[in-house]
Amino acid sequence: MRQIDLIQQQSSDEFRQTLERIQDTGLAGTLSAGDRRAIDAARSMESLGRQSFRGGGATEAIILADQRHPYFIKDDKLVLEVPPGSDLTHNTDLLHLLEDQKERLEACALSAGRVDLMYHPRLPYAGTGWLISEDVVVTNAHVAREFAERFRGGYGFLDGSFGNAVRAELEPGHQHGANVMRAVKVTEVLYIAPLGQPDIAFLRVRNSEGIAPLALSPRRPRRGMPVAAVGYPAEDPQRNDPVLMDKLFGGVYRVKRISPGYVSDISGSEIEVLTDYTSLGGNSGSPVFDLDSANHEVMGLHFKGHFGEANHAVAADIVLATLRSVEGQTVFESAPIPETETTAAESLSDRTGYDPAFLGEGALAVPLPWLSSDLHEDLADVAGCDDKVLRYTHFSVMQSASRRLPRVTAVNIDGAQARKVKRRDSWRLDGRIDRAHQVGNALYHRNPLDKGHMVRRKDVGWGPLAEQAEHDSFHYTNAAPQHADLNQKEWAELEDYVLESAKTHGFRACVLTGPVFRDTDRPLRVQKDADDIPIPESFWKVVVMVTVDGGLSATGYVLTQGDMIRDLVESAFEYGAFRTYQVPIAKIEMETGLDFLTLRQHDPLGATVAQEGAFDEVARRISAPDDIRI
Repeated sequence: MRQIDLIQQQSSDEFRQTLERIQDTGLAGTLSAGDRRAIDAARSMESLGRQSFRGGGATEAIILADQRHPYFIKDDKLVLEVPPGSDLTHNTDLLHLLEDQKERLEACALSAGRVDLMYHPRLPYAGTGWLISEDVVVTNAHVAREFAERFRGGYGFLDGSFGNAVRAELEPGHQHGANVMRAVKVTEVLYIAPLGQPDIAFLRVRNSEGIAPLALSPRRPRRGMPVAAVGYPAEDPQRNDPVLMDKLFGGVYRVKRISPGYVSDISGSEIEVLTDYTSLGGNSGSPVFDLDSANHEVMGLHFKGHFGEANHAVAADIVLATLRSVEGQTVFESAPIPETETTAAESLSDRTGYDPAFLGEGALAVPLPWLSSDLHEDLADVAGCDDKVLRYTHFSVMQSASRRLPRVTAVNIDGAQARKVKRRDSWRLDGRIDRAHQVGNALYHRNPLDKGHMVRRKDVGWGPLAEQAEHDSFHYTNAAPQHADLNQKEWAELEDYVLESAKTHGFRACVLTGPVFRDTDRPLRVQKDADDIPIPESFWKVVVMVTVDGGLSATGYVLTQGDMIRDLVESAFEYGAFRTYQVPIAKIEMETGLDFLTLRQHDPLGATVAQEGAFDEVARRISAPDDIRI
């Protein structure tokens, strides 16, 4: 039995003690990254000192007295009407969102169903669930505990009426005025979270109806994000105002509803997402859809609420981390991968790209690195361009055709003209190069890999064309797969330091960035339509600035993510946990095959490095800005 399975059998107190023992004895290194993510989530919940994930205490609630109507789903169609005689008003913005996205929401809602029970002595149903893969349903642990429990070596169904074991099925029907019956039978209980851990359960089902699973959103939730929960609210007058409840629900309960609202807050650990949609008992386990995403991916798993305060959902990435741990890091077949949009070549024809003379002419020029004939031949051909350079606003990209990822990116940063532009998170392919030489949504679908900006949107967000430049930065030719923790922590901190320094001192900078491609890089174990793309273990960056005496300073950095993606790829890496290092530019040249020409002459760590020198002999560990030599 895996360590995570042993841990998950224990009580909350024992669980905390086990965590401490793992830390003390150094056993943490033997856990997979998926296990560690699930354990970290549980530890974070314990540290909050709440009863958020305690079985038996979960509730659902009305949050606002007005403008948060739950709407019927009848005959699999949204009915956007208020109960007759209700004096409550619609939230116009939310209503328009539902109207505009009605067909897509109706299709998504098909995958959510009522968790019906048979032979249960008192409950006809326990809550809501939804298909997260072709044969797995996710719901709340406190829902699953109504009909199942953990035994030695696995889970089993509770004893029910007339000598039968309780049975469960997912029923997407039970709709007001017309039941559309298409039961999906639960055949096995895969996982019920112990007390004190995120309120999640997974059930194996026989999906004879061929109901499509829902996809989890790769986006981090944010305050103000419009969302909608789909579930089966039941009357709950003990924990909600009964008069307001009847106004909102018109006295009709236990049928399928969609409840729109907004994200009101996010827990400090980013495990819980707080919302203001309307729910009642029976909504436990509801999918919470991201109404801002084109395909309405699920951004959370509803598990409780407090009247007049907030409803709570487990964040989608925690659900996915737990799923990976339960199934031994197996990636399930999910909903179809969303089609990736492509920017037409002609709409990018006026882009001038990276300027080598941005810091000055002559000795201050910072050209793109020189590529050997083999590396240059591997670059993707660019329509209307002989040098194979993709030019955007304030930056350029040299795309590897074989790896389908950027080999080199180069950006000009003007700190004095920096502007804040609203994020436009819509990634696209570039129509100027062959579709076969780039990869879109398929590489990042339902895994912990982020679309890691090689050139950050903040870096290009300056001057009159700031908005256009940031929009350009959301092309997949400017993205490489990076573990979410890497993308948002150490590497980002280094980039922030560079950018903030430029803002503070009002100077300019040129930054060159890219992945380190090696023959030993391995593809993801299971990744439909992207299983031929090896995942880089490391990334490099060269930062060039003008010094106070008018000369150049060129510093090089390497970050490795090997250990972070160990459980996702076909074989283990030799590198340890991710680290950021300042290294000689000459070392980056050795690792990448690139030639940075005269830049190595302006490197404070020296212009050369021994061919046989070990990595740790030439690298300076960077943990704070003061560690950097400029």
